[in-house]
Amino acid sequence: MKRIIFSIFNDNVDQNHNSTNHYKLSQFNKYKPQLIKCKEEYAIKCKADFFLNEIDITDYDSLQFEKIIRFEKYASDYDEVLYLDFDVVPMSKARNIFECVDTSKIAMHPLKRDLKHNKLRNALNAGWIDGQNVFTKTCAKKAMLLLEGINGNDLLYNTGVTLGNSEIIKKIQFTEQIEYMNKLLDESKEDTLFPEQVSTKFFYNNEVYMSYLIERDNVPHVDLTENWNFIIDDVQSHPTSTGELLHYIKKEFETVFDI
Repeated sequence: MKRIIFSIFNDNVDQNHNSTNHYKLSQFNKYKPQLIKCKEEYAIKCKADFFLNEIDITDYDSLQFEKIIRFEKYASDYDEVLYLDFDVVPMSKARNIFECVDTSKIAMHPLKRDLKHNKLRNALNAGWIDGQNVFTKTCAKKAMLLLEGINGNDLLYNTGVTLGNSEIIKKIQFTEQIEYMNKLLDESKEDTLFPEQVSTKFFYNNEVYMSYLIERDNVPHVDLTENWNFIIDDVQSHPTSTGELLHYIKKEFETVFDI
């Protein structure tokens, strides 16, 4: 059984995005050795190869697409593939995810937002709608599905931790469908049930597209529990004892490495 764990890194991403500001990029550079080492050690535990893709794509959104493109490429040479965002830190106590999760299905952690009309109205009134918000991405996915006659659910998959075996990965056909999905998203911005304040924020996004494909094509999938993608952000600012793969959205790596 050949396994690989891989990640992607670029220290020269365009600083025109809330995920690529100076602080976050400086944190990546400062803690790069530790971020690599913890993944290498986890790969040894999982009996997997580890590879860091250092690529020269400077556009952040294109960089996010690249992780799924390479996820599919590795499926040609490996039986099982695990992608980890560079800001994901495997804990020393983390179990072998390949042995704990059914890799015959695509595994990602779902984020859910209530899209009922009163919630939408409150969000608009509060002024926190932007393209990167999970709420907006979920609306984009649902709008794409509606154009194809599918009433989608309220789930959006976070691709920061993505797992599967070769057979199921090849069924997604993400790379081959990017151009089609771009056109469908463009159409959804014009022909959608969502208010203009939301639909104008839709943009080409790997999480929107992966969630769309999983739902449209009924791709066999399993929802990763929170411990396998424990997101640390403004809502959850500290890890708990259950977290095994910690996802530092705010890039405050000193809380895990400088102790």
